[in-house]
Amino acid sequence: MTFPSPPEPAATSRGGGTGITAAILALLGGLFHLIGVAGGAVMLAGDDDLARGLLTFAAHLVLAATLVTGGVGLILPREFGRAATIAGSAAALAVYLLVLVLGAFGVYFLGLVDGDVPLVYIAVLCVPAVGTLVLASLPPTGRWVARGWS
Repeated sequence: MTFPSPPEPAATSRGGGTGITAAILALLGGLFHLIGVAGGAVMLAGDDDLARGLLTFAAHLVLAATLVTGGVGLILPREFGRAATIAGSAAALAVYLLVLVLGAFGVYFLGLVDGDVPLVYIAVLCVPAVGTLVLASLPPTGRWVARGWS
């Protein structure tokens, strides 16, 4: 008489869905900020306000470098990619909040000119940054980084 083998434990997801999605969002955010780097360079070349141009250029450059590095690292899957993606998206949210706060005091940067800071513009920027931050922080993404493509 043979006994049935015990049931196999349910395999947990490796988290590739959340990890790859976070990587794609990070790369798209990095691409957006790379375009901002070019805009910041144009502002540096032709704007009368050197501080605004330099702040815009530097903010976009740091965010682009962090998000692109994080996105590539998540695709590879490496822990530095997850950390860079989390840091880059959190920094992006901080910069967007800074745009609102400084805009209330009449200091405009990140491609905005004098006048009202469009809240819809900032809100639209925050949606993918929040999504990237949440997806990169989830435990399945941690499993993705630990187990990789195998």
